[in-house]
Amino acid sequence: MIYRSGVYALNFNTFFSLKGLIYHQAKFFGLKTDLAYIFSNYYSEKLLIGSVFALAFFSIVGLLKKSNYITNFLLWFLVLNFQNFLYPTLTAGDYLLNQLLFFNILFSFRLSRFGIWNEIKTALHNSGLLAIKLQICLAYFLAAWFKLTDEDWMNGTSVYDIFQVSEYSNHFFKSLPTQLCVFLTYATIIYQLLFPMLIWFRRFKIYFFSFGIIQHLLIAFGMGLFSFGVIMAICYILFLKYDN
Repeated sequence: MIYRSGVYALNFNTFFSLKGLIYHQAKFFGLKTDLAYIFSNYYSEKLLIGSVFALAFFSIVGLLKKSNYITNFLLWFLVLNFQNFLYPTLTAGDYLLNQLLFFNILFSFRLSRFGIWNEIKTALHNSGLLAIKLQICLAYFLAAWFKLTDEDWMNGTSVYDIFQVSEYSNHFFKSLPTQLCVFLTYATIIYQLLFPMLIWFRRFKIYFFSFGIIQHLLIAFGMGLFSFGVIMAICYILFLKYDN
């Protein structure tokens, strides 16, 4: 999120000015829903400038483990509004990030003087961590499920076809042998199907992490989907502890 706030600041006019790339308009759906569209409904460059700085501030607070339930909520709330404002620029990783930040609200690193409150905070923290892990597993499973219903993925041509699209490829990817692309297509499906079941066991983690990190870094730097690739790779950190 610190990186994202830097991107917003450096490209502020491109993203947020009236002459920017994003067309926006007010979207009044009701009091609760409208809270997710503050930037569109009450557009102001000053509001957006302040929100970019607030995003960086709350992100740094979380990085330093000084956050609490309120700052975690405000971070999620800001990201939700930024995403709704910039929705044409989003990838699947951004939507997953929103879900992860929602469960991140339950995280707290500060102890209380009251033992019972510490137990409650621990239960909330562990529940949030488990929910995030399950969300990642669900994302992989659903991705594999929909690939199984897609003709291009099932006949092995999907990765090759993607590499032939100039916006998501380069000369190196376009020149990869067809047989290798077929292997990568089926390997991706198998990986996504097995991830939710085997990632919980230490003996399999090194293999899943190795394949997954390479895959997502290629997506980030090779296909140009930087946010998606990096967000997915970072998620693996959550599975490093609590091994069986």
